[in-house]
Amino acid sequence: MYIGNNPSALRSREEIVQAFLRLLEHTSLEKISIKQIMDATDLSRQTFYQIFDSKEEILEYYLDDVFGRFITGAKQYTITNLCDAAKLFFSFFDQYKATLQLFIQNGKSCVVQRKCREFLQKDRYIHYELQGVSNEQEKAFAATFVISGMVGMLEQWIREDQSPVMDADDLALLVCHITNSKS
Repeated sequence: MYIGNNPSALRSREEIVQAFLRLLEHTSLEKISIKQIMDATDLSRQTFYQIFDSKEEILEYYLDDVFGRFITGAKQYTITNLCDAAKLFFSFFDQYKATLQLFIQNGKSCVVQRKCREFLQKDRYIHYELQGVSNEQEKAFAATFVISGMVGMLEQWIREDQSPVMDADDLALLVCHITNSKS
């Protein structure tokens, strides 16, 4: 994947990502070809391979960007308990539900889950004191438990098509109730 800062390459990368996402709205991931993506951008196949190695790498890049935005935005808030973390988490990802649904429908929920755990654990999103957790190993396991639960709820929320559909606030409140946390 391209990691430089050439403005032309960065513009091309964004064009490729946007073309890929537009195609994914009506074509399954496995049926999208590199040629189709590049035809939608008017860029060459050579440009694609200078920036990405595969369609899956586009997906990885997109999720890295989304989770990077989440972490940057989360640093502006004080997260003192699990309710705060859940409210921030679900309200942020509400704006990305449609795109994440495309990934999940195409069998890529494991990538969404992996990226979520990778970013949230790396940047200590769950950094508040957990009740009864005393050492670093326990904190790591507790954070994994909490993050995995919230990611699982996110995936279920995205898959949910029943009425009435819960909103981000409903999910955050449910996390508060399940964990007996204060909002």
